[in-house]
Amino acid sequence: MGNERNRVITGIVQQETRLDLALMEIIDDEGISRTWVQNNIKAGLVRCNGEVVTKPSLKVKKGDFLEISLRSRISELQPADVEYSVVYYDEHLAVIDKPPNLVVHPAPSVKGLTLCHGLLKDFPQVKNVGGAERPGIVHRLDKDTSGLMLVALSEKGYAGLTKMISEKSVTRKYLVAVYGVANKPFEVDAPIGRDPKNPTRMAVVPHGKNAYTRFRPVQCLEKVSMLEAELFTGRTHQIRVHLRNAGFYVLGDPVYGNVESRLLAPRVFLHSYYLGLEHPITGEHLLFVSPLPEDLDECWHILGGGDVVYPTVCA
Repeated sequence: MGNERNRVITGIVQQETRLDLALMEIIDDEGISRTWVQNNIKAGLVRCNGEVVTKPSLKVKKGDFLEISLRSRISELQPADVEYSVVYYDEHLAVIDKPPNLVVHPAPSVKGLTLCHGLLKDFPQVKNVGGAERPGIVHRLDKDTSGLMLVALSEKGYAGLTKMISEKSVTRKYLVAVYGVANKPFEVDAPIGRDPKNPTRMAVVPHGKNAYTRFRPVQCLEKVSMLEAELFTGRTHQIRVHLRNAGFYVLGDPVYGNVESRLLAPRVFLHSYYLGLEHPITGEHLLFVSPLPEDLDECWHILGGGDVVYPTVCA
């Protein structure tokens, strides 16, 4: 049976805007829709500077203090068979290879099984690690993004991994193909927040959360390029948003791509291929590499690319 859960989130408004848009910015969760936030407001679950507010269109000012009681009705997670690969595991952590079209954790707008359901089946101990709705999850991959992910299997592992990620001591690298010729390394250090023109998307905005990504070329063709992207922060859709801001469009991306890029790949051409870290408990150096999955490798060869060497910088 479903049970009512409440999670209180607080935040400071960064710029004058509508209440619902300010809350979307503070929550920063791709699984939460604007309609769901508006329903929480109307239900009296939001306070502004200590006062209950029930109007989603209310104008809030920079510096206002918001409290949101995120009411959800998510059923108790049950173990289930979910397809993914286990690359490594021990008492405290696991490294999994997530296939595309799989959501990492439940959310109000998510229907069907998620990675978390599969983790509960394969690692029952994860039930008591981290949050009840996101057991073991210390970072996420977008639904359409494939590749390597860290999962905590103990409370010690969870505490250690979340600390390491916040301190940027976990190396996370992706392979991404874009429309456009990128033949030199570059970096994007630009804040990311909700797109004021379309709050279901993210964008580079002045009052967003700090975000930094480093890119270097792997292969360059006439109109498209493959890049290695290294994350130093973990904002929603960070690589896709930063590339768009730099004038490049991820192939197969229906949200941030342009007309040409959307038609050149069967899905978002983004793969988490590299994880490097010191084990949070033992201190052992761990390094994992996941080659391009078959669908993206085939797509790259159809576009005229060669076999990928990790990493190869073209001149």
